[in-house]
Amino acid sequence: MKKSNFFAGLLITIIGLLLLIIPKQCVRAVVILLGLEAITNGIFSLMYTRKLVPDSSFQFTVIMRGMLSLVIGLLAFFLPLKFMKAVSAIWTIMLYILAVYLLFSAGLELFAMGKIRNTEIDRKSYILEALISIIAAVIMFLVPQTIGEVILRIAGLFVAVCGGLYLLYTWKNRPIVQEPVEVVDDISGEIEKS
Repeated sequence: MKKSNFFAGLLITIIGLLLLIIPKQCVRAVVILLGLEAITNGIFSLMYTRKLVPDSSFQFTVIMRGMLSLVIGLLAFFLPLKFMKAVSAIWTIMLYILAVYLLFSAGLELFAMGKIRNTEIDRKSYILEALISIIAAVIMFLVPQTIGEVILRIAGLFVAVCGGLYLLYTWKNRPIVQEPVEVVDDISGEIEKS
């Protein structure tokens, strides 16, 4: 059994349980984590993605998206931390700002991917990222309302069950006994054990 698979399943299960038990605190953690992701995404866009195609409109779009990601990411990370106890409405405001940012960012990403349609660059991951951003934005618009907490609890239950099933699958498919294997090196003729 790979330890990384086991810990991934455990982490997924814990996240699901946290969403189920304390959804509001999880939303706050997600706001901060999305801020970090936006900062990372902005830096990656400015340093690497803009260099994919020499088209000026593609580069301008990627630069604009990267700068927007940096600004929103810094706001989402530092603003809630600074006013964590002072104003509880700041979390709701940041959720809406992040949702609008995700929609705008997805639109810019889809536009940029349209610009590189005729190149040999694989666009599937970028398009998938844009679709995930749109879905996340819709969820973020719903979270501050009463239905949002219900959606988070249902999502938490679903994630916890998936994580638990993944743990069970990893446990059931672990190797029972690991026998040492002897391998003969063709060049030197020495026997190596692994």
